[in-house]
Amino acid sequence: MLRDILLKAASAGLRGKPWFLGLCLLTAGGMLTPAQAENDTAMTETLGPQQTLDIRIGRWDPVNEVFTSWDTIAGSYLISATGTVSLPLIGSVQATGLTPDELGTELSRRIQDRIGLSTDVQAIVTITEFAPIYVLGDVRAPGAYLHVPGMTVLQALSLSGGVNRASSALVRGERNALNAFGNYRVMELDKMRRLARLARLEAEEAGTGIDVPPELASSPLGAELIEQERKIMMSQQSAFASNLAQIEELEALLLERIARLQQQADLRQRQLNLLNEELENASSLVERGLSIATRESNLQRAVADQQVRLLEVETARLSAEQRLSETRRDRLDLTNQRDRERVQGLQDERTAIAELRVKMETEAALFAEAERTGNGLVELSALVSLTLQITRTGPDGPVTFVVGRNDPIAGGDVLEVVLARPGPNDTIPVRRLSPETTETLPPGKLPSATQTQPTTGLPPS
Repeated sequence: MLRDILLKAASAGLRGKPWFLGLCLLTAGGMLTPAQAENDTAMTETLGPQQTLDIRIGRWDPVNEVFTSWDTIAGSYLISATGTVSLPLIGSVQATGLTPDELGTELSRRIQDRIGLSTDVQAIVTITEFAPIYVLGDVRAPGAYLHVPGMTVLQALSLSGGVNRASSALVRGERNALNAFGNYRVMELDKMRRLARLARLEAEEAGTGIDVPPELASSPLGAELIEQERKIMMSQQSAFASNLAQIEELEALLLERIARLQQQADLRQRQLNLLNEELENASSLVERGLSIATRESNLQRAVADQQVRLLEVETARLSAEQRLSETRRDRLDLTNQRDRERVQGLQDERTAIAELRVKMETEAALFAEAERTGNGLVELSALVSLTLQITRTGPDGPVTFVVGRNDPIAGGDVLEVVLARPGPNDTIPVRRLSPETTETLPPGKLPSATQTQPTTGLPPS
């Protein structure tokens, strides 16, 4: 080792030699990192991916009797995921599985072979930052943590805050029963409101009056909800009829305008025809010398003016016809939009009502279970078992295995903490604080509001 050589040289009285001082400086540069300050464990640690290395390279110049440090090659390097480290002049070198001293020897050999030096090149490799470890699962603070040589699974658990384990839980059967009862009543009101809206949409689809569903007929709120939907139905029908009437009125006005513009175009065309005949006669008389040219010029101007007026009337008629086409399209869109909203509303309401029925049955079952369980304490610490397993990536891929608290953990390992909880068929011991209820209810049904009050003296709602 280079450090042993330096110690022997110092004891032999070579402290004043220039090459000795240069070599000491090179070695000291690699010994000032935090990892080396702890102990010599880092020098024997096996290199692996994601580790950061500090590499110092230099050689003794026998001609000038000085030690030269090659700072252009030296520096901080990261071992890649494939286990290689890349340096200028040398290229990629496989580092995984080697110790820092072994990698330094390999780098020295490659530099000498590359340059062809006769003297030895010294390369010192130090691990400045180890690959992190990852802790996940049932821990208080999962995440990535710095790894140090010799770290154990227990130390990794302490970094993540320890196992996230509950000691006990209070089973509040009476409060859970009230919560389930309240949720059931809220869902029941929502279902009644949606049933009333569904009855209105079905009536609009059939073009008839609203038929009261049996579930609303037996409810005190049924008549009020149906009356509200009747008002909504009348309001929507009135708004639709009003919009349709406005569109039809606009269509009638446009049709009348188109008819009048057509009449104007016909009159303009007749006037243009008369002017053209008069112009032909005047031109014939001018050619025979029986009339003056001024008469012909005036008729030509009159014909051109009449053609312009006819073109304006025809343009206005085309614009009115286009507006009429748009109005008819608006009437069709209004009808189609109403049909689409009604069909979509029917689908949405039927789906929502079906979901509410399922949720209400679930709440009724939760209510019955809460009433039967009552209040009590569950000791959770006695119901779980701790499993520690590490996933380590090797040459053949990741491998997962079970470990103990004092087993070592390497850089790049993934520590997973698993708490096995009781299954749905396992018996959970409950230390009961209130008597168990033996009364049974029909599936999907809840008792009345007065029967669901807890035994704490609360008055009926």
